Amino acid sequence: MTSKLFTIDELIEDKLFGANLSDDEEDGETTVPKSFSGPIGTQLSKCEKLPVVNFKSNKCEISEIEWTILSKDQQHLLDISYAVKSGSSPEDLAVREPGPLYHSKWLTTASRVLRLYLIIENSRDEHKILVSFIPKSYMHAWFHIKKSKYFTNGPEHVFEVIKSSRFLPENLLKVIDPVIQRNAFFAHPGNVLLSMIVDKKDLVRELDFRRIIKARNLSSKRKSIRSFQPPKMNFPATYYIQMIH
Repeated sequence: MTSKLFTIDELIEDKLFGANLSDDEEDGETTVPKSFSGPIGTQLSKCEKLPVVNFKSNKCEISEIEWTILSKDQQHLLDISYAVKSGSSPEDLAVREPGPLYHSKWLTTASRVLRLYLIIENSRDEHKILVSFIPKSYMHAWFHIKKSKYFTNGPEHVFEVIKSSRFLPENLLKVIDPVIQRNAFFAHPGNVLLSMIVDKKDLVRELDFRRIIKARNLSSKRKSIRSFQPPKMNFPATYYIQMIH
């Protein structure tokens, strides 16, 4: 189970790099497979060649995870996130390669967005949004999936994507929430019931058993094959069992 479980990458690619990140300008759509357009995107390919400056720390919570279970790219993203949070970059991190810039490797693109932040003393507001989004939501969801790989964890991963992205301004929530809605297959009632049956809370498991028994007792008049569609999402939910209407 990878980040593609929920196409978190699409939030960065099509919706944050290509979205209206401020009221009067747009960062730009992708151009060729190894580059981006726009004032942020065009600087990503060579950002690791420039020296680190006195950048401002970006205070945010970073998910705890065992460093040794991460891939090389994931380790780099975690290390550079700590640097951004602290406002100081170790010398060895400044010379490490963040990985190639490919549209199929959004993990390394995220690392490059953070590396770019280290070489700019006064970052643009839209760049700051991306720098906050990566550790708070993108990386948080990545590591949540990395630590919980069972299919019964799927609904919880969807919920974590929703919960961790709520800090974004309303104009960006209007852009990314449809992406979440369109890809929320793991929030399907059947998947939520499977997750509830192994929930740590006794009340949730009991509620799940009652719902399953009730569903079995209902007579269905449906004669056609059901269409497996993502349910309508309840974005203000405070727990995964509440995220569908």
